[in-house]
This record gives sequence, C-alpha cells and structure tokens, in this order.
Amino acid sequence: MRILASAVGQYDNVGDTVLRRGFLDHLRTLAPLRVFVGDKSDGYISGLGLQAEDEIERDPQAWRSAVASSLLGRGGIYAFDTGEIEVERRFALRYLKLAPLLAVNRLRGGAAVQLGVGVRRPTPWRRPIAGVLRLCDAVSWRDEQSRRMMGLGSVTPDWAFALGAPAEVILDDELARPRLAIAVRQGLSHMARDRPTDAWVHTVSAMAERLDLEPVVVAQIKRDGPLAEDLADRLGCDALTWLDDDHATQEARLREVYRQSRLVLSDRLHALVIAATEGAVPLALSTGSSDKVTRTLEGAGIPRTSVTRDLEDVAAVDRTVNDALTRREPIMRAVVDSRSRLGEVTEALRTRLIRKGILT
Repeated sequence: MRILASAVGQYDNVGDTVLRRGFLDHLRTLAPLRVFVGDKSDGYISGLGLQAEDEIERDPQAWRSAVASSLLGRGGIYAFDTGEIEVERRFALRYLKLAPLLAVNRLRGGAAVQLGVGVRRPTPWRRPIAGVLRLCDAVSWRDEQSRRMMGLGSVTPDWAFALGAPAEVILDDELARPRLAIAVRQGLSHMARDRPTDAWVHTVSAMAERLDLEPVVVAQIKRDGPLAEDLADRLGCDALTWLDDDHATQEARLREVYRQSRLVLSDRLHALVIAATEGAVPLALSTGSSDKVTRTLEGAGIPRTSVTRDLEDVAAVDRTVNDALTRREPIMRAVVDSRSRLGEVTEALRTRLIRKGILT
C-alpha cells in the first residue's frame, strides 16, 4: 500500500518545495509514497527530498490511472496536495471529479486527507469543494480564516514548520545573529506591486542601524532577483539571488543567511516561516489582518508580528519590531511547538489508519 500524494508547486519557489517536503516526510512515516511531480524540473524535485523508496510519477495520465486504480480497489490512501488553493471553478471541478472515487474508496475502507492548506479568498466555489472534503478522514487548514471560509476541519501549522534547525539552535538566544534579512515580493504583470519608495528604504536602513544589524536582501523566489539586487544597491548591502534552478542549493544558501539573522522582514510567507525555523524573528510586511502571511503565522501561534507593507508609520513599525524582539523566546517556542503539533497530526492519522485496518 502506497500513499498517493501530489507535490506540484511553483517551479521557482523554494517555499513550495519546503512545505511539500515537510508534508511528504511526515506521510512517509506512515507508508511508502507514490508522488506526482508532473513536468517539474530536476531542480524543483531536488527540494522535495524524495527518497530512493519513493515512486515518482511524472505522466499525468499514468497518475490519474494510478489514483483510480487505488481508490477503486480494496481501499487506498490519497493525500491532497498541501500549500494554497484558490476556490475557483477549475479547482472545484478537480475536486468534483475525484468525489466518486473518494466515496467508493471510503466505502471500501480507504482513506483520504487534506492537511495544512490555505485559502486565498472565499467564493461560492468553496461549497462544492467543502462537500468533497467531507469524504476525507482528516482536513486541516493553516489558518483560522481559511477554516471559517470552508466550514470544516481544524487549524494546524504550515508544513514548512516541520523542517529547519534543531530546537536548541532555534531557542538559543546567545547565538550570534548579526544580520537583518529582507525578502520582498517582485511585482508581476498580473499582480502589480509598487517598487519600495525611498522612504521605505530609509526606514529599513534606519531599523538596521538602530538594531546594529547588517542588512542583506535575499530572493526567496527566483523572479524576485531583480528587485533584490535593486534594493541591495539602494541599501548599500549584499543581495543573495539564485545561482541556478536547483531548489536544494538555494534553500541551503537561504537557510545559512536566516540562521545568521536576528530578524527577517518579508511579504513572502515562506521566507518568514523558513527563517523562523532557523531562529530569526519573523516580521511580516502585511496588507492587513486577512493577509495570508499574517494569518498563517497566527495559525502557528505567532501573533503581533506584522507591520504595514508600506512602512509609512515609522513609530508603529518600531513598536512592533521592539515588541517582537522582546518576545523572541515565546515566538521561538511557538516555532518548536508547531513541529510538535504537526507530529500530533501525523500520529492521529496513524491511529485512524490502524483502526480502519489500513495500517498494522
């Protein structure tokens, strides 16, 4: 019996492979994996941490056949992809196509799960998706707002919290952390974002000087590289951009910087999460309480670490930064506790699968 799990994220997004690796690592403790990666490059796949015993499926038709065969057989285990979903028509249709298979699988003693997912915004399509998810044995969301939108399940931390430095490193307040890491989202043609203003740059520079930290700008996603280089030039500091398309290499480089950082300032969710798992205090550049960055951190027990993206209220920014740094110990405890919570999710699923006779 193999767990069928999809792991298809953005080709140039380290966060997408990190969170999926955390999820797959936990699933692998339950049963062997068959993982769908589609047309993703070897560089992307490097970040998934796949093992020799995992079966990798690239062909979509072969994957659909494997899913149908498993779910219509004696009862298989299906794991929906984790990360973020848009409750739009095309996503809803994918769920609805799976519904008959999931229903038969459930009747025959199989299992299905969707764990640690975030929802961008509510639409009427959430209703059919939620209806299909009621066929699952376990459903969880990475933030309370997503759970309320969908009307079922629980809240568990994002799977990227499962990885990172050992707990003793994360909690060590004596470890030298001389840097301020900055990761800012590059605007795209379909998702425009204003280039940070000179006032924004001045605020960040003053923050680094006040905290006696060396700024460094990183490209969490490859396409953020040009903006990272631009900001580094304006701040007079180094930029860490992608060397090639290898996710594992870039992740290792990012983690090294984050492990040296006392604070990370970003509107990239997984820049904040990955940095936090290396011991850096996360400070989210947020558009408000419903911003996925803010609500996902809160879902992991890390509140009050967000500032407005424009940084216009300098006094408010300073207060939030000071408060977050003062609360470093409970914030890092929340990071470590998130790992424990994810372990509990896995153990609860193990217990359920044993009771159903799928595992022994």
